[in-house]
Amino acid sequence: MIGEKQSIRGRRDLPTRGAGSSSGSDDGSLPSLTPEDRECLNAKMFLMTQKNEDSLSLYDHLSSLIATLLDGETENGLAQLEDISETMKRERIEVPSAPIRDEPDKSYTERLAKAQWELFKKVPDCVQDDLDNHFEEGNGFKSVPDILRQAAFFELAGIGLPREEIVRISLALTELITQCPFIKSIRFWGKIIGITRNYYLAETEFGEEDYEDDASITNDTEHETDELPSGLRDEESSVYDDMMLPDDLKPLYKPPPKIPCEPAGTGLNKKVYFVTSEPGLQWIRLPHVTPAQIQVARKIRKFFTGNLDAQVVSHPPFPGIERNYLRAQIARISASTQISPLGYFRFDDEAEEEEAVEEAGKKLKSSSGYKNIKTLYDGSLQAWVHHSQAILPQGRATWWNPAQPKEEFNEEEDEEEEEERNEPDEPEPETGPPLLTPLAEDESVGRSPAWLARTSSKFVPEYGIAVLHSNVWVGATAFAADKGKYFENLYIGWGQKNLEVVFEPALPEMPLTEFPSGPEITEADDPTPEEEAAVRAALQEKELEAEFEQNMDDDDDEDIVDDDGEGGAQFD
Repeated sequence: MIGEKQSIRGRRDLPTRGAGSSSGSDDGSLPSLTPEDRECLNAKMFLMTQKNEDSLSLYDHLSSLIATLLDGETENGLAQLEDISETMKRERIEVPSAPIRDEPDKSYTERLAKAQWELFKKVPDCVQDDLDNHFEEGNGFKSVPDILRQAAFFELAGIGLPREEIVRISLALTELITQCPFIKSIRFWGKIIGITRNYYLAETEFGEEDYEDDASITNDTEHETDELPSGLRDEESSVYDDMMLPDDLKPLYKPPPKIPCEPAGTGLNKKVYFVTSEPGLQWIRLPHVTPAQIQVARKIRKFFTGNLDAQVVSHPPFPGIERNYLRAQIARISASTQISPLGYFRFDDEAEEEEAVEEAGKKLKSSSGYKNIKTLYDGSLQAWVHHSQAILPQGRATWWNPAQPKEEFNEEEDEEEEEERNEPDEPEPETGPPLLTPLAEDESVGRSPAWLARTSSKFVPEYGIAVLHSNVWVGATAFAADKGKYFENLYIGWGQKNLEVVFEPALPEMPLTEFPSGPEITEADDPTPEEEAAVRAALQEKELEAEFEQNMDDDDDEDIVDDDGEGGAQFD
């Protein structure tokens, strides 16, 4: 049968000679077939049908199956018929050239575990370099503070993070020092909880010469909607008004001047903050905060999503994205909750207190001869003070005068006229509480005080610590140990301020009046037909009177010419 299969496949167009058929004629005509042979031939051709050239026909499969059974290797062919057929089908499957699938992307958990494992593999080079410099030149270590010690004290205060998480944070801060060589000091600021991911924050400080203007400084023109050329944006330039609007339609309103951002290294931008979603992942530097962002952040209430590039949808609109909103909330929390024991910091002897308020970071110094005061462990708020500048209503730590004269002005203008012009518009400077103000003077939250003071243990007070919890920013905690010589601040919360009442979004402002109302722009009522007829009659009467007067003037001119005889001579 196998040999016959080959002959039939070679001659599909001609039927084969069946048993009992007569031989064909010499002229090549088809042999004569009986009806039984023709039916057998049709069935055989049906079994040899192929869907495509690469597939195998049923006839070929049955032929190979029968040949396998005839080999005698199988004892019970009927019972094993289906298994042998299935095995033959699998053997004929062509294996593709690349049967292995592409490697799937690593999950977030796997990438995080790999990144955190890198923190434990080796000691950063900066630590060894600092160690060598310490012994060679007598310099101090530029490393992270003892976070494990801080965590132990915060556990006594009733808050904190798991020990393994604290270890990862400590290693991540060391890695940050390796990545950014400008860091002069660093500390773990806290953790802000988000909806999808959290934010771990590091507070750093650069040297005075290392504060550079870079992309971290927020550009105010980013959110500017004015599309006029820069030459027409000047407040004193009247080119646009003179070209486009008449004098009576010029707008009287002038927008207030934009409050500039505090330079890097001063005020609210003295500290530089880095954020990461998990210890071990990449640290991202947050931009500087602007007064406009502080002002709007005070009016809205939004939970963090965990995505720094997420849009902040609110009213009033926030000038930035979530990373800017995060930076604004950090500035607000730091200004309210950075506290220290009374007497730990002092003003520089060379500078007066008023000057120290303007430059707090440069004028405050830690007191080496600090001694413990008894009220620190008695729960008194008089023993704690604020060592960070408060934020003014303007949105800055230092007040900026919006009416101050510009640096560039016309030299021909008299200085006295300049002073007289600015005197009536001089605003009152905004002032906040001075530095080192006791916590007892903070405003309470409803019936609750602004701070709750206690000790970690009343049974063993000599080994206890003084603890303070903020009721304004719930999650802000401070402790003082070692008789007040060692203290630290930490924030772990949602980044939302505790309000005395339920938060309500601000209502939209009333629209401004575009034009003053008056008879010159008020639309008059349509006249009645009788009024129109009276107006037409009055106009016709005026026309007739004008025509009559013109005729009378012409008659007078003719009479003068007739009397003189030479009418045109007298007008030469």
